[in-house]
Amino acid sequence: MTAMARNYKASLRSPTSKVLGVLGAVARLQQASVSAIAEELGLTLPTAHRICAEIERVGLLQRVPGTRLWTVALPMLDIACNALAAAAGSATAHAILRRLTYDTGEMCSVGVEVGDEVVYIASAEPPNERTLFFRAGRRAPLYCTSSGRLFLSRLDDAAVRAYLAAAPLTAHTRYTIQDPQRLAAEIARIRARGFAMTNQEYVLHIVGAAVPISGSNGTFYGALSVAAPLVRMDAARLRKTIPALQDTAAQLAQCWAPLRIGKGTASVPAREKARASARYR
Repeated sequence: MTAMARNYKASLRSPTSKVLGVLGAVARLQQASVSAIAEELGLTLPTAHRICAEIERVGLLQRVPGTRLWTVALPMLDIACNALAAAAGSATAHAILRRLTYDTGEMCSVGVEVGDEVVYIASAEPPNERTLFFRAGRRAPLYCTSSGRLFLSRLDDAAVRAYLAAAPLTAHTRYTIQDPQRLAAEIARIRARGFAMTNQEYVLHIVGAAVPISGSNGTFYGALSVAAPLVRMDAARLRKTIPALQDTAAQLAQCWAPLRIGKGTASVPAREKARASARYR
């Protein structure tokens, strides 16, 4: 049992605290049976089942298709996204992001995965920059953006294939890769090297790179990316920004560590593989 679970278990004395405890347990486990939730929080099986059913009625939990497992529903993801966006707007986090923009001279953003899209929750723009590439609040597809491919690389090969078979692989520019086999191979390379790069695949004349924001305890917060006009940033120069991105990602993870929003790992845990396979089945 994690330290967080022990803290929840010790404080589950009111109906509200039990509901929050169940939501937190499901978010940590990513998908969980009623018995696992009950064990995690020290609840009885009937109590855990009743709370899950009540939370499902308000739309914050849902069943994993074809199983008896519970996972978070999209409205709960929106709540988590907004919470992280609020944290990303803190003075320290914004200063860290602004420093990266100052060092690279380009727009830098933090993105999270919501459904089958990247949602950008924070961004910093270089002085006098008038472009709108990936400002906070914008959404973008997973398959043709550096942040999106980074999220896909956290899935196993079977889940990636299932996603690519189900997703509408629209050509946003003439450079957008639409072939599922080529995309799967690129996602595998990203998984192996730990960062992603794209070249004009979502916005013409814009290149991008992304790295994971992961804490030392395995908590995965999202993706940190840089986007730049091709006229200023070719592939070689873009590759040179990766160490700065990784250093900034580590600083952001340390800044957000007390929040502990959503537990995950850079390598995909078995429960996430199963969740991803169910999502794109």
